[in-house]
Amino acid sequence: MLVIESELNFELENVFILEFGTFYFFENFIISEINKEVLFNWELAETVINLAYEHYGENPNIAYVSNRIHNYSFVPQDWLKFFSARHVLKGMAVVTYTKESAVNVVLEKLFFSSRLKKFTNLVEAANWANALIVSSKDDSLYL
Repeated sequence: MLVIESELNFELENVFILEFGTFYFFENFIISEINKEVLFNWELAETVINLAYEHYGENPNIAYVSNRIHNYSFVPQDWLKFFSARHVLKGMAVVTYTKESAVNVVLEKLFFSSRLKKFTNLVEAANWANALIVSSKDDSLYL
């Protein structure tokens, strides 16, 4: 299900339509929809990372939802570059629609050092991502 076809109950703050995909920025999370046949590598990821810093500021407290509606390739090892550059995500939800995509999540977990959860429903994934951030904000009140 595309974001624009969904019944998400969150206010959309910004949309970036790039050559390689569409990125929806909400208060607590980003949803990506990568285009067909794209190789989503570190160079493309850096473009989105820079947009996130421009939108959320220097220390964003966000989650990422990968809505895998199209077949595309990615480089799982690039998560190592992400974390070695000291970028932070509180968690990542992956919405899969095929068995192949679900298998890729298992491989991705080997390289992703934050919370990663697989879903088959976009709304459930967005709810999880939002709750993850809201609960971390609530926890920070007690530090």
